[in-house]
Amino acid sequence: MRWLIAFLLMSSSALAETVTTTDVLPNLSAFTTSGSTTSAGSARGCSSGEFCTGNATAGGGTYTSTFDVPLTEDEVRRGFTLNSAVTVDSHPSNATLATCTSVTQVGDCRDLFTLGITLLDGGTVAKAFTHEVELDFTGERLFSFSDTMVENDFGILTGTFSLFGIDAGFHSGFFGPKFSDPSLTFTHERVVEQQILDQIVQNDVIAAAPPVQINLPPPPVDLPPPPAAAPIVVAVAPQAPSEPPPPPEIVPIQIDLPPPPMEQRQQESQAEATIEAQIEQDIAPPPVEQPRAREPEPEPEPEPEQPQQSSEREPEPEGQPAEARPEPQPSEPEPEPEPSVEPPAETREAQAPPKPKSRQEKVKAAAEKAVAKIAPSQRYSAASQTTTMVAMGMISPKIVAPAALTDTPGFFTGTKVPDGPSMVDRMQNYTLFGTSNGAHNALVELDWKR
Repeated sequence: MRWLIAFLLMSSSALAETVTTTDVLPNLSAFTTSGSTTSAGSARGCSSGEFCTGNATAGGGTYTSTFDVPLTEDEVRRGFTLNSAVTVDSHPSNATLATCTSVTQVGDCRDLFTLGITLLDGGTVAKAFTHEVELDFTGERLFSFSDTMVENDFGILTGTFSLFGIDAGFHSGFFGPKFSDPSLTFTHERVVEQQILDQIVQNDVIAAAPPVQINLPPPPVDLPPPPAAAPIVVAVAPQAPSEPPPPPEIVPIQIDLPPPPMEQRQQESQAEATIEAQIEQDIAPPPVEQPRAREPEPEPEPEPEQPQQSSEREPEPEGQPAEARPEPQPSEPEPEPEPSVEPPAETREAQAPPKPKSRQEKVKAAAEKAVAKIAPSQRYSAASQTTTMVAMGMISPKIVAPAALTDTPGFFTGTKVPDGPSMVDRMQNYTLFGTSNGAHNALVELDWKR
């Protein structure tokens, strides 16, 4: 037989057959994802079980998987062909839209998808293949690609397989390309020489193997039946009912957060000092004014003495007419004082002295004043935000832990949980959710009609 094999090898050194491997890719659900992708049925534009890609604002999404090239080193160096395929579901709008000037343009345009294959020799990229397609149809379509790897000097190869899709020109939802049934196979030449050598090695291994010894069991011997044994009665002592194990102790979870950075602590300390200074300024009592010494009033100057008029009237000379004397005017009656009118309640409240503020109110006013002093241009800086947070902590009331609630003994039983009548109002749910769903569907239909 060996001479026949040698004769075949000498007569034809190029005897080979073309062989295609099986698919090396897993199911699409096992792919890793990046970017805007989803397979949940709750996403807008994507049904359950579909592998969808996102919009232009999100930058699209990618599905990626790794694989091992199922070829020997000799088969890799002879060269091979990569056969890749994937089924793509295109949105109906792609059949009527124009080509994109930019995938991020304002206005919907045709979607794009990309199939990429990268071969790695260890950590070095041996070869990369990329296929980008513009979708100008509606529905599903199978895309197949063939890439050739020429003769090379690489060793055992690995690789990555990726599918990228983007809803170009549209900026919401998951209406981009949808992928299904990806596959990747390798077509190469299997040399007959290698097949023959492998068969020779296998035959040599079988011939060199030691003979297998088969040890048969001895023939059975008929023995008399054993004597019947008396029944054994075992008295079982009654067991006391076991008590149920105590419930497990619930240990509270304590989360140790890392301390804040030094810069943040300095900002908080500075903000607290600023607010405390403002609080001390506002809470401090006003200074008591000292009474001013009263100046001595000047003594009034003495008035010149007037000559006393004699009660007796001098006799008028005869022959002269008496001067007309002014007759005394009757005195007008003095006006009676008007009755005092009591002011209204609003006036009394306005005139009443202000009520003294509590310390919490003074602290709140001081904190608000400190926040109001922040300039509008510095309102969103780190120091200003820290001051605002410290002020909010001072203004907010202290939270007191509520009292623990005690369960009613015997409320819960081991068989069922007490429950009352159903609180679901089906008419209200229909009115609320039915109206909202109808309005949303009308909005979507209005958008697609455009």
